[in-house]
Amino acid sequence: MTWRPSARIVRPGGCATANLRGMALQPLLAWPDSNLNGGADYSVDFSGLLAPGETIQAFAFDTGGVGTQAWSYLSGTTATAWLSWAQAGSIAVNVCALSSSGATYQVAVSISVSATPALIAASPPTAPGADISAVNSATMTAWLATLPTSAPATGGWWNNANIPSYKEPES
Repeated sequence: MTWRPSARIVRPGGCATANLRGMALQPLLAWPDSNLNGGADYSVDFSGLLAPGETIQAFAFDTGGVGTQAWSYLSGTTATAWLSWAQAGSIAVNVCALSSSGATYQVAVSISVSATPALIAASPPTAPGADISAVNSATMTAWLATLPTSAPATGGWWNNANIPSYKEPES
């Protein structure tokens, strides 16, 4: 299963009816309130700003020093960072994305951080995709050594001359 961002996703792109009238209004972008020492994953979906066929190549989150970033992750057009809050108040987080066409898109997202500390201090989970780095020659060799050398009758993985092979279970 692939990791997906939580419900704290904002989508910049302007107001469609205002754009029809020639105005370029940006709605206020805001994440749900948090607490001092609280944290979670926060996302910006840039799909409403990108041109057809344009993709995100790089992105950055800037909390202005009032938040700490544990990790960041890109899922399609959605940039995500796990942030914890070290200072209370009304905070603007700038999020910038560089597109495949060389354009940059920057949005400011507001969040209100309460001075009341979180009852349980936030602890970031493992970054999405972090376990991939554990797959290397040594771990593959060790895994292959644990597999049977002939196809299991009930189905499953087996070591076929050092080539991982899979046999579907019989119905």
